[in-house]
Amino acid sequence: MGGGKRDWLLDLSKSDLDDDDCARQCEAKVSLHRRRCPQGELLPYQEIDLSQNHLVWRGCQAVLDVGLKCRGLCVVKLFRNRINDQAAPALSRLVEECPQLEQLHLSYNHLTRRGSEEIIAAACRGQKQRRAGSRVRTLWLRMEHNRIEEPAGMLQDLVQRKVGVCEALDAECSPKACKRCAHVHLPYFARQDPPGEERGGPPSSTAQSSPADAAVASTAPAAATPARSSAVGASVARAVTTP
Repeated sequence: MGGGKRDWLLDLSKSDLDDDDCARQCEAKVSLHRRRCPQGELLPYQEIDLSQNHLVWRGCQAVLDVGLKCRGLCVVKLFRNRINDQAAPALSRLVEECPQLEQLHLSYNHLTRRGSEEIIAAACRGQKQRRAGSRVRTLWLRMEHNRIEEPAGMLQDLVQRKVGVCEALDAECSPKACKRCAHVHLPYFARQDPPGEERGGPPSSTAQSSPADAAVASTAPAAATPARSSAVGASVARAVTTP
């Protein structure tokens, strides 16, 4: 796309977009690319940032449509929206079908256990398929501050079902590597919001940033070690399996 310095980034963050706005903006970006580049050439985006908007679920379908047209999409940021379980099918396809995806940021949304389990299961399926012939990074999946009740119990259930997850509690676990070669990292997962608490969408100008937010501020989050806040963190870390 003309060799611009930031052709790799689709940045629509903090743009006050709802689902319909997101769909229009994404389609406009794709149309512009088609006019500038040879027919059939994949999009150059390595990162899509739609964080701090007002997406609920249809906007995630627009993100998927763009993501599947990218030749090397690595990072998708959707934190601080109002994304709910209706977005799970689109997000599941994203993590399963985008072969180079390394990070998906979904913190501060409205996902429940049902939607989050669907996304995690799809991510594990995608990682298994990709690892069949090459070395693949563990997917860094941020889902803290959603509406997932009893996150400790959910993690235990995933481990018992031999789903390859890791809370990234070990110093050697980061967005770039997992000590145990898990399929999916779930850092800070134990930090969920009480039912009914309104935490999604863009933060107010007076809101305080938490240490967990700092890691999503850059394209490649620092390899910070999450606090050992989960009661089941140690057992999950030991029991993680990657069939």
